[in-house]
Amino acid sequence: RRVAIDASMHIYQFLIVVGRQGDQVLTNEAGEVTAHLQGMFMRTARLLQAGIKPVYVFDGKPPEMKGGELQKRLQKRAEAEAELKAAREAGDQERVEKLSKRTQRATRAQSEQCKRLLRLMGVPVVQATCEAEATCARMQAAGRVYAVSTEDMDALTFGTPKLIKNLNASEAQKKPIVEIDLARALEGLELTMAQFVDLCILMGCDYSDTIKGIGPVKGLELIKKHGNMEGVLA
Repeated sequence: RRVAIDASMHIYQFLIVVGRQGDQVLTNEAGEVTAHLQGMFMRTARLLQAGIKPVYVFDGKPPEMKGGELQKRLQKRAEAEAELKAAREAGDQERVEKLSKRTQRATRAQSEQCKRLLRLMGVPVVQATCEAEATCARMQAAGRVYAVSTEDMDALTFGTPKLIKNLNASEAQKKPIVEIDLARALEGLELTMAQFVDLCILMGCDYSDTIKGIGPVKGLELIKKHGNMEGVLA
């Protein structure tokens, strides 16, 4: 099976987990960070051994509509960095390790290194013009891949017909692999695709703020009653 994978999420995971000791990540003898390469190599090899051919999709330029969410993330990272400095000065190693993970970010250079590694392994690499998940969804809808592997449910609102969760969960987590069929999900919810997207927007997403008091249960109830988001807001 060919499976499309959002690469950025995996690179971030490797940087906060692989070879980490305290707030130090895995490096080579020259002190260059190699956690992303070690993680990408081992995970990809594991997938290939299982008969899965991964197609890694890398993020392009984020859409302007996501500016508010990106600003919030920058603010949270800045706050975490200030707390990290204080924890280091206080010698609180447990807090240092926790906060160092929150300040971690994947650089463009690390993404390019992963692309080179994957190409050397003979694995397809796709550069998205914008959101990687949107490109993954279109590839799957066009029949280029069997499914999209991600933990982010945004992929469904992009129209991914078949989504796979927990494909790369560790053995220790003992999580079953879950395959979500979008058509069956919509049938079970008794919603059209347009209504499903409206529901997700009402609950809050990367492109808009949340509305106080509206979660999954209330949102579904309102969409079914009023037909669409405009009806709910009116």
